[in-house]
Amino acid sequence: MARTLRLVALITLVALAGVSADQTQQVTAPPRGPAGPAPQKGVLGPAPNFTGNTTTLDTTGYNIGRRVFAAGARNATWHMHTAGQLVFGEAGRGRLQIQGQPIRELGVGDSAFIPGGSFHWHGASPTENFTMVFVTMGQSKTTPGEPVTDEVYLGKKK
Repeated sequence: MARTLRLVALITLVALAGVSADQTQQVTAPPRGPAGPAPQKGVLGPAPNFTGNTTTLDTTGYNIGRRVFAAGARNATWHMHTAGQLVFGEAGRGRLQIQGQPIRELGVGDSAFIPGGSFHWHGASPTENFTMVFVTMGQSKTTPGEPVTDEVYLGKKK
């Protein structure tokens, strides 16, 4: 299960990186089958074992990790990363909140995107442990904010 989630995280990372790439570039070469050279990294073109035009993108600076929270555990403060972050539920039940938005509950297989520069917190539900996989999407600095109070964590105060 953990290996599958890691693979899903890596595939999603590559897919989302492709969405953020410059998609205005037009490549008119016809699709190619399994033969032929791969395109240069970052340049759309025919590639072996793919139809249409595709490429790989640089993941330098991306950070992939896992964190386990015991039931009721969470970040002590709101915090933000300068780069966006993907969060995937691997086990148990968790919570995350982006400032100004409602709390989101995350279970196994659920995911969330936290835009860079957005204050947020994450942790376990009050009654279940939570394991999450996260992908920080590039070089990033983390800035702490105000404390995450019990009232905020329990959804009684925004």
